[in-house]
Amino acid sequence: MRAARLWPLALVAVLGITVGANALLFRAARDRNAAAVEPDYYHQAMRWDSTLAEQRSSAALGWRLVAELGALSSAGTPLTVRLTGRDGAPLEGAVVEVAGVHNLEAARQVSARLEPRGSGIYATRLPLRHAGLWELRFDVTRGPDHLRVALRRDVARGTGR
Repeated sequence: MRAARLWPLALVAVLGITVGANALLFRAARDRNAAAVEPDYYHQAMRWDSTLAEQRSSAALGWRLVAELGALSSAGTPLTVRLTGRDGAPLEGAVVEVAGVHNLEAARQVSARLEPRGSGIYATRLPLRHAGLWELRFDVTRGPDHLRVALRRDVARGTGR
């Protein structure tokens, strides 16, 4: 007699769990930050051969880019880049641009142009909103030469936030 009373309760519990799980999945699917689409992904795929050629020419330049991100700050997170040539000498006269993407808000991209500070140093402040791992995509141009580099850097939580 006891089992005869429990099976309807078990059935209601299973149906309740199913409805609850579906509600959670529906909420996650509607989150606009849950998934991000790479901008212009179709054209990037169509130009894959030229992208590979660009990567090879970037590597052939022998330039080295070292990036440092400071702590998260409401005044902007400091980004400093040291750019050197094949011989290790500072690389002057380059135009350095960066686009940053955080996994938490992959649909929101932060971009900036770095200002030259001399001796191959370029710097800016990025309006970052989250601590954690950021992908930084650098685009460096100097005359006819072009370098593209993607780096991952961790941003520490600042003391003022």
